[in-house]
Amino acid sequence: MVRILLADCLHAGVDVLRRAGGAIDAFEAVTRLVELKTDDTSVGVGGIPNLLDVQEMDASLMCGKTLNAGAVGAIKGFVHPISVARKLLELAPHILLVGEGSERCARAMGCEAGDTSTELSGQVYRAFVNDAFEHNGIDESQALVIGYARLQDLRAWYETLDDDQHGTVNVQAHGHNCYLARAVSTSGTALKFPSRFGVAACTGHGELSLRLNTACTIIHYMESGLDAAARATRDIHPLKSYGGMSCLVMHADGRTASATTNPKRPNIHWYMDVACDIAQKRDSPCLT
Repeated sequence: MVRILLADCLHAGVDVLRRAGGAIDAFEAVTRLVELKTDDTSVGVGGIPNLLDVQEMDASLMCGKTLNAGAVGAIKGFVHPISVARKLLELAPHILLVGEGSERCARAMGCEAGDTSTELSGQVYRAFVNDAFEHNGIDESQALVIGYARLQDLRAWYETLDDDQHGTVNVQAHGHNCYLARAVSTSGTALKFPSRFGVAACTGHGELSLRLNTACTIIHYMESGLDAAARATRDIHPLKSYGGMSCLVMHADGRTASATTNPKRPNIHWYMDVACDIAQKRDSPCLT
């Protein structure tokens, strides 16, 4: 699988900011581009399906000025989960909707429905089924897949997933009037159990951020003047769990930082503002 460079999509958000658009408009524009990139199998169209060959998407966004938020989890059949989350923020009385409830609300709000499967996502699922069962083919009943999940040590199986099979696109923006906003979109862990979803502006094995409430912890560390990304990343190691996590931070003055627990490859994040012609690569430390 190929992970696209977020840098290839940042121009869409910068164009919005150059036209004096808001931070939410900017990162929605960026995230929508990523959601359409079929060569990134962790986000949007082409995301790897769950154990039952169903693609479930998650997305959230938050405005730092108002602290309003919108989020959807395990939503199916919508091309731009981030836009559904934005509609929730702007129009709905709820912050988070999941599954059929999120889909019903998305239809009512006129969000764009569509097929999010691709040949590549199908190939990944077929390869999984062929490996899981003694005979080939994907015409197994859902009961067989569930039976396999019950009988096998799937935690050990998930430990074998490649880093690119856990992933999230995180976009943070520093808009006009000096307010911050952020957006997240993901198809979740490859071949996940149905209805599993993660939260927070972190990428990697989402359960780690759930256990530590990592995004909220980062904000508290920032308020204390600490190196927030690095400190929050170090907090993950005592969990002694499989998978890893990377954290991305944007300060109120526009400074950015990130850190990762993954020693296998250097972690980077990309930055672009209205004065930039091209996105800038910024290295992040690996904390062990």
